[in-house]
Amino acid sequence: MSDAVKVGFVPFSTVPRGTLVVFCDDALKFGAATRKTLGRAANLVRRAADTNQFKGKSGSTLDILAPEGLKASRLIVVGAGKLSAINDNDFLKLGGAAAGKLRAGNGAVAIMAELPTGAMTPDQSAAVASGIRLRAYKFDRYKTKKKDGEEVALKGDVSLAVDDVAAARKAFTPDAHIVDGVIMARELVNEPPNVLYPAEFARRASQLKKLGVDVEVLDVKAMTKLGMGALLGVAQGSTRPGRVVIMRWNGAKRGDQPVAFVGKGVCFDTGGISIKPAGSMEDMKGDMGGEGQCGRRHRPCREHARRQRTTSRRYRHVDVRADHRDHQHRRRRPIGAGRRSLVCGEEDQADIHGRSRNPDRGDHGGARHRICRVVL
Repeated sequence: MSDAVKVGFVPFSTVPRGTLVVFCDDALKFGAATRKTLGRAANLVRRAADTNQFKGKSGSTLDILAPEGLKASRLIVVGAGKLSAINDNDFLKLGGAAAGKLRAGNGAVAIMAELPTGAMTPDQSAAVASGIRLRAYKFDRYKTKKKDGEEVALKGDVSLAVDDVAAARKAFTPDAHIVDGVIMARELVNEPPNVLYPAEFARRASQLKKLGVDVEVLDVKAMTKLGMGALLGVAQGSTRPGRVVIMRWNGAKRGDQPVAFVGKGVCFDTGGISIKPAGSMEDMKGDMGGEGQCGRRHRPCREHARRQRTTSRRYRHVDVRADHRDHQHRRRRPIGAGRRSLVCGEEDQADIHGRSRNPDRGDHGGARHRICRVVL
């Protein structure tokens, strides 16, 4: 699995086994609970730090195997730097730094969520947990054989030792949903285009119904009826028909203006008639990152089209198409044909599917290009 790390919270009194991760400042000082856990191994840390020139700078690490005096088989010290300069975002980075050193391990991991000044707050502990999951992500689903020395994804259980377990779990719950959304977007971008095409993307997006999201999928017939000629003009260049996925989360108060997100979603953008150079072609599966960004937000309007190869049906420079408002569109320049497939202007974002309500604000989640509109 791409996200095989399970993060949980335990009290400081839990005896660490496997790999133990602790935090120190730029003076190599530890918190009270950490010192108690380390015992005599604290002196070992100082000797190892002198040998490895470890200064406790933010994000730096010191790795000690088979530490004497500890039941843990491995000790990792992560520097937090000067505590006076640390901010909330740094805790996310600290979790990432810890996970970066843990990639080669598959056993149990215990992390002391404590700084020299005391235990981390529930929000800080939650940020460390989020950083661990985000850094531990690795897309290796289709790898059948790993090279010697290749970095292995972290798999297993990670326990954060905290002062208040219940409070830490409560703080981590909303953060965990955000991490789930980020990983979802990464999965969509990383999937090869022969696996993730419009119909498959629509199927995966429909799984959000389990979370209470209202998901509506428009096929070519429905888009034609709505007059979405600009999007269809791009989608016709592929043997795979395009799709539009509209997701709604009605979580606001009654009468509030909706917030709309529109994400560009070309699963594999060869450039169509203006084919892209070979050196850039392999990265074009990421041209649907805008739709992935919308999906992770769980309440988007998403437009999706796919242009996999140049065919006799591709959208030519001189072609003119009408959109759902009878505005005529034409490709003025060869590059960026997908730009014509998206409706622009914040007033129009909620009107893609014939809705009369205007969003309070909107955001374009275009993958690589700024969205533009040409009205003749």
